[in-house]
Amino acid sequence: MHRNILKLSAMTIAFTGSWGSLHAEIIDDKQKEIKLERITVTASRREELNTDLAMSVQGVNGKELDLDDGQHLAESINSISGVLLNQLQGAQGHNTAIRMPINYGGYYLYLQDNIPLQSPAFFNHNALWWSSFNSNISRIEVLKGAGTALYGSGAVAATINILSKSIAKKRQTSTEFSGGENNYKKFRFSHSRQLSENNSIRVSGSTLKNDGWRDHTGSNRTEITARHEYQINKNQTLVNSIIASDLEQQMSSGLSEETFNNNPTDSGLSDAVLATDPKRKSKYFRFASKWTNYIDNELYISLISYYRHHTNNYTATWNNNMPIVESSVNSVGLLAMFGLDHQDDSETTFGLDIELSEGDQFSYQPMTITTTGWGGDTFNKGERFYDDTTRYLGISPYAQHKRSLTKNLTLTAGLRYDYANYDFDNHLGVVGDIGHGAQSLADRQNSFTNLSPKVSLNYHLSDKSSIYLRYANSFRLPATGSLYHLKKSDSSTAIDDIKPELSDTYEFGYKINFYFASFEMAAYSMIVDDAIVNAYNDSGIRYQTNAGKITHRGIELSANWQLNPSFDVSLAYSRVKHKFDEFIIDSGRVDQQGNSRAQNYSGNEMKMAPEYIANLRLRYQPVKFSALSCMLEIQSIGDYWMDDENSRNYNGYTVANLKFRYQANAQLSFNARMTNLTDKKYAQQAEISYGRNKFSPGAPRTMYFSMNYQW
Repeated sequence: MHRNILKLSAMTIAFTGSWGSLHAEIIDDKQKEIKLERITVTASRREELNTDLAMSVQGVNGKELDLDDGQHLAESINSISGVLLNQLQGAQGHNTAIRMPINYGGYYLYLQDNIPLQSPAFFNHNALWWSSFNSNISRIEVLKGAGTALYGSGAVAATINILSKSIAKKRQTSTEFSGGENNYKKFRFSHSRQLSENNSIRVSGSTLKNDGWRDHTGSNRTEITARHEYQINKNQTLVNSIIASDLEQQMSSGLSEETFNNNPTDSGLSDAVLATDPKRKSKYFRFASKWTNYIDNELYISLISYYRHHTNNYTATWNNNMPIVESSVNSVGLLAMFGLDHQDDSETTFGLDIELSEGDQFSYQPMTITTTGWGGDTFNKGERFYDDTTRYLGISPYAQHKRSLTKNLTLTAGLRYDYANYDFDNHLGVVGDIGHGAQSLADRQNSFTNLSPKVSLNYHLSDKSSIYLRYANSFRLPATGSLYHLKKSDSSTAIDDIKPELSDTYEFGYKINFYFASFEMAAYSMIVDDAIVNAYNDSGIRYQTNAGKITHRGIELSANWQLNPSFDVSLAYSRVKHKFDEFIIDSGRVDQQGNSRAQNYSGNEMKMAPEYIANLRLRYQPVKFSALSCMLEIQSIGDYWMDDENSRNYNGYTVANLKFRYQANAQLSFNARMTNLTDKKYAQQAEISYGRNKFSPGAPRTMYFSMNYQW
């Protein structure tokens, strides 16, 4: 069924392409909108045409965001080729699959306005919930594959950048109320004005409440953002911004296959767990100041300083004893960049990134619980499992040079050096075995370094098309939790030997843009070397080591076509293969009879790695009734293995969504949308974990509406 839908999509593109070539009468506003789509800022923090970039950078513009009117970032970002963001448990969290299987790892760099949302040493896969998506967003950009020299740890598979709205030239105020099933309510506001000739400000905020369609999946979130722009003179600007949010959401879990089939609204938690009303609470605050200066059109200086604070407190419902985990991270940083525009039209960029973070992590037992089954134990109220502070220092100088080799051929080469130091301070006062199979480490320091080269060639076939070749090295730092929160059977001495995971990306791409159509293709091979795996020594002690090699290969296609002034269609499609080349976990591990317990995944495909990801969008805006915009969206996910042993396959899913927007007048607009149009029963993700089938159900058919008033 999925393949038939994709074939139909391809035929639709091909057919409408021939029709569209005969109907290229696009109105000026449409031309401007499509042309704007070709400008990106994520690659270099400066505006660039996408055909001038030897990489795949795609985005979702403000008009599409308005039509989507999503209650989660996934409703918009999944329209980009090769991008899958899963809305976890129907709440505000997410995991990601971009040039990777669906995963929770630190292979992605999340930004807002080019500034990291979190520290690489304390990676959280939910980091996009700290962005201002619900109150102030103008555009989403995704740089797929390894980042440029401007970006370090985490920019392995993709860099996602949430761009805030700039300040309106005229005084502007807007309010919006949204509602929907499951007591979904959202209110947001924004006010923008010029304070004086050189000063302007925008303040935005939102509050969201959702009871969730599953049991115990309700959430409440409030956020506020502020932006002040000061034009010092014609060459210098100063932009200060604040992002703050407060999130509280109930927690649920994946379902057994039986429960998924018979009662998908179940929370997946036992009555004993539900009695404690487990929740996740997170507060976020970031202040950033950006000063830019253009000197004689030759030197560009950008200095971004920031302070960031966030907390993440939750009940670990996936553990039988339900421990409480509390964490907070405070960071200060500086992103300094100097750009030189030479007389021969070449460009040189120098930069230095510095960040100092301090993270407190605390886990304790909230009540006395006796667990049963394998590993049964009694956990006493007040017991502490870890209580520590880790200080992170990151220093990263980089350089990048871009020059024309011929009239149409451009070379870009970059080099980045990253130094990271972890200073671990244990507050437990006990070193060694602390019970329940856990151990406490002595205070220690660890440092990591990496040198990342990047080089690319971009060739303009015409003023509307280009092809490129690209190589980029990138890396991922180990998170502090995986380094320092160990089991009793783990070897702490091996920590000093762990290195960052490295990746090498090789990519070929083609882009072509017209006023009424665009097409982009990228084929890539990303090799992750020195992957961190578990192994055992002769004494049966487990340790982590760099011994894995994984290859990710794929092709990404995206096409947009304005068929005529009323119809346009877009298709985002990717086909991938994620394979273990050399990957043996638990090497050296034996059972009581002396038999090897090692598991060799070499040659297997990775679990939760969809064969393809596809998104088809058909839009209709009648010429004689241009106030109305309609969209039919089809999202299709291919089949994948549920475990790394490749023992069971999940068939994927295909769902349809219908969206409407009516612009009643210049001030008033209405939105309505229906997700999962056919009320399909499906699993958003399915896996085998610790020998058990685990299904995360997708939401049923759901209706939403909103009203926006602007003056």
